[in-house]
Amino acid sequence: MKGSTLLQLLEAMSVYRRNRLRKFLLSPYHNQREDVSDLFEHIDRHLGSDWAPLAKEPAFLAVYPGRPFDEQQLRYLMSFLLKAIEQFLVVEQLNEDEILAQRLLLKGYRESAGPKSFQKALRRARQLEDKAERAELFYHHRFAVEREEYLFHAGRQRDAPSQLPRLNAALDEAFLVSRLKQGCLLSAHQAVFREEEEGAGLLPLLMGFLEGSRYLANPLLAAYFYYLKAVEAPSEVRYYQALKELILPGFLPPEERRPLFLLAINYGIRQFNDGQETYLKELFELYRTGLEEELLLPEGRLSRFAFKNIAAIALRLRQFEWAEGFIKEYQQYLPPRHRENYVHFCLSKLRFEQGRLGQAMDRLRQVEYEDLFLSIDAKVMLMKIYYELQEYDALDSFLRSFERFLRRHRELTYHRENYLNVIYFTRKLLEMNPYDKEARAGLRREMEAAPTLTERAWLLERV
Repeated sequence: MKGSTLLQLLEAMSVYRRNRLRKFLLSPYHNQREDVSDLFEHIDRHLGSDWAPLAKEPAFLAVYPGRPFDEQQLRYLMSFLLKAIEQFLVVEQLNEDEILAQRLLLKGYRESAGPKSFQKALRRARQLEDKAERAELFYHHRFAVEREEYLFHAGRQRDAPSQLPRLNAALDEAFLVSRLKQGCLLSAHQAVFREEEEGAGLLPLLMGFLEGSRYLANPLLAAYFYYLKAVEAPSEVRYYQALKELILPGFLPPEERRPLFLLAINYGIRQFNDGQETYLKELFELYRTGLEEELLLPEGRLSRFAFKNIAAIALRLRQFEWAEGFIKEYQQYLPPRHRENYVHFCLSKLRFEQGRLGQAMDRLRQVEYEDLFLSIDAKVMLMKIYYELQEYDALDSFLRSFERFLRRHRELTYHRENYLNVIYFTRKLLEMNPYDKEARAGLRREMEAAPTLTERAWLLERV
């Protein structure tokens, strides 16, 4: 059974949730098969400690002792247990989402109970709305509740259409929040990976409609609107500033604040990569705030990409002591699978910036390059080490292989252009006569004018 969907699902569950599942399976309303409960108990007893009893034949014999092994029967039993677990997960969602449960109760009362029961449930739904945080799904819940009230009255009153304006207003707000949020996520994704575009759709029309509208009084909708405006018009700093104000504590629910915080960081990175050096300090402060308020630590985990970016920004700002402390303190929050790689890489970068090139190279040799961006960053650092050690023949060969690597990865967008520029200017450094002042001045001007060049500072220093 190892590798089956059933085992993967149970292995991912916490002990607390598996205990709740046990009670669920013991309820005759949810499960009337004793062998389903027996299979669960057998799996729970051995999960994560001893995989041998979870092979097909031992598992079958544990549930049906003395019977000859029947693989088809075991498949049926696993399917029954999986179906029961799926039902359990649905019930758990209802237990955790009171408004969703109340919506379904309203539908039940509307279809099979009298007006008094429905109105009581409707009042309860309104009370839950008043206390709920205004996250994305809240607006969809509110529309669904308005719809239940409209449908209830539509079957009983001739003036039910008078409720349609409220229903339509709730639908508009739910749609606008979700459409802008998805537009933001897509924009951030397309900045990194090239996607086939099917046209901009409704988004440009919606952005024009929202400009100066009453809908921007909704902080969540406004925050997504300002991010999209900042991306559309990066020279208009007021949009980024408006977004920054809204992601401060107190304006938005935590579940929406985190993705918006990451979008603000994403925007800052794009601006810095496009030559806006002032955004480096902005990014450093955003990252520090995200760590202090645990916005960057969902479920006690720190993204390996954020870990690498934070260390890199601190080093660009020459915050060596802070960077070393950060690597030591926050490495425990990295996913175990990636921890060693990213710690080696960041410490290698730190040692390089401190001028300890031998230690930097030693650390770099211990990195396994499974991740595309880690591989690219490691290549850039290796390029710098070759240059600093004056190993120019090795560097020339390395630049050719690095360029071939980048050209193979056509899915990269501005990253590809940026690193091709880095290779171009490093070659120019190798070819330049160091005693030709005019050539050096010309190369400096060309580097300063390049629109996308993350290693501009390092290259200019070498000129």
